[in-house]
Amino acid sequence: MDIISLLVFFIYALIILLILVYVSPLLSAAVLIIVPVVIILLLPDLALGFLSVEQFSFVVPVNNIHILLFIWSAFIGIIAYAEVVSWYLLREAKPKPQPKSVPEPGKPGDQPKKEGKTLKDYIQKFLTVMKGKKT
Repeated sequence: MDIISLLVFFIYALIILLILVYVSPLLSAAVLIIVPVVIILLLPDLALGFLSVEQFSFVVPVNNIHILLFIWSAFIGIIAYAEVVSWYLLREAKPKPQPKSVPEPGKPGDQPKKEGKTLKDYIQKFLTVMKGKKT
């Protein structure tokens, strides 16, 4: 195993993780993709040699490109999760429109309803509070 390669990947992953935690998930995604692409564009022979180094081989040989893809997939999953959770926690809940109560027309001779609270009203209010709805 090439210790230098593993050290490079460790530093790369640490930089991505620090940017993810302290700066922004979107910036960490940009750095995640841009850094290897820029290195491949600027130093193609060195990058090709580095990414084709075989780290270990049991049944299938594992090269540095496989480790890079593993790091990418892990961090892209973490970044996507962080973005979804941030969006969910920062969104503003739209207030639900409350239906206006229309008084029922009374029949002639009916007594007007009492405005006092009954046990049924208290139970309904308790159940709405327990469901997490506002009263």
